Amino acid sequence: MNGLHQTDLPRTSFYVQRRSAARERARVAVAARTSVGLTPEQQALLPLAPPASTRSRLAVAGAALLASLLTHGAIVGLGLVAGKFRTVELATDRDVRIDMRVPEPLPPPPPPPKDPRPRTVRPDAPAPTPVAPPPSVEPLPPPSVRPRRIVGLSLSSTAADGSGPTFTVGNTRLGTTPDIAASPELAAKEPPPPEKVNRVASRLPLAGVKYTLPKRKRPSLPAYPELLKRQGFEADVTVLVSLDASGRVLSVKLIKEAPYPEFNEAARLAALAEEFEPALRDGAAVPYTLSFTYRFRLEDQ
Repeated sequence: MNGLHQTDLPRTSFYVQRRSAARERARVAVAARTSVGLTPEQQALLPLAPPASTRSRLAVAGAALLASLLTHGAIVGLGLVAGKFRTVELATDRDVRIDMRVPEPLPPPPPPPKDPRPRTVRPDAPAPTPVAPPPSVEPLPPPSVRPRRIVGLSLSSTAADGSGPTFTVGNTRLGTTPDIAASPELAAKEPPPPEKVNRVASRLPLAGVKYTLPKRKRPSLPAYPELLKRQGFEADVTVLVSLDASGRVLSVKLIKEAPYPEFNEAARLAALAEEFEPALRDGAAVPYTLSFTYRFRLEDQ
């Protein structure tokens, strides 16, 4: 055994057996002292004394222990006489040397493979073919200026007799008359101008006739479209109103419309609701046609 002499083995066995026997005797003594004054039922719960078989085994163990001690004593004596005792040395720890080395760096990874796709080679564009410049074209002579045709007389203004209003040339929407006359040849070849309808002919006074224009009894204001008012839009709408001899509105026509139909419809309804005093010619009521403009302005609301 490591770290023990051979003479220590019998001594250890002897101590173990002796300690076991002492524990058994103490247990029996405690049981005997505790059982005094107890009922049979309580004594039955106490540990029992070792039976006869146990005592016989203890005697045999003691005899064996005694024989072992004698044998070991004889061996020890012979060893002392012979002088052949030897000491068994326990193995001691050895110094361990650990060499630590820094690992060498790993080699760099190989570069990624290049794209194996073939390159697309575009063909060279053909050289442009020279184009001959276009031939020079002589400019055409300027066209001759045709003189404007003159029809009728050239007047600066006209005035009617009596108390009627005064009108300038061109108020009948037939245009003004220039002061330069055209040659008879060109005037004969030029087609006549399209005929125009004089829509305000009823306004023109006649010589020696007393004319009274119609008057509005109660102005009818158009309703401002709510959506266009919130969006901040304004407009002007001009209407042409035809009146009968009693001053009642017969028809309404838009002659200058707004870009938003809501304004046009509001102006048309307002014109239909207008009331007029009839126009008079020499004191007699006559039909009449007049035009006026409705102005939609945010500051008037």
